[in-house]
Amino acid sequence: MRRILFLCFLTLSATPLRAETFRLICENQRREYAMVFDDETRSLKAGDTDYRVLAVERHDDRFIVVGLTVDQGPTFRLHLSPYRKIEFFIGNQLFQTDGCR
Repeated sequence: MRRILFLCFLTLSATPLRAETFRLICENQRREYAMVFDDETRSLKAGDTDYRVLAVERHDDRFIVVGLTVDQGPTFRLHLSPYRKIEFFIGNQLFQTDGCR
């Protein structure tokens, strides 16, 4: 019986997480803007603009997407769990954090 339970556990733990689509409204001091992250295609849109996703870090306690904006712009780090926010970096310096819901 233990062997069967262990095999069931291994099968379930090897099953990939279900891909999700996250729709967010983020806000800075000037405006609100919509963002959509598609976990299956690993794509991120800010309004009509596509951002390039470089890495996705998904663990039990956090879900973070990292990538590049457009035209030599800043890099971003989008936090989807446990809280929602997006941070923008120029070089190694954080220069803007926008809250999201």
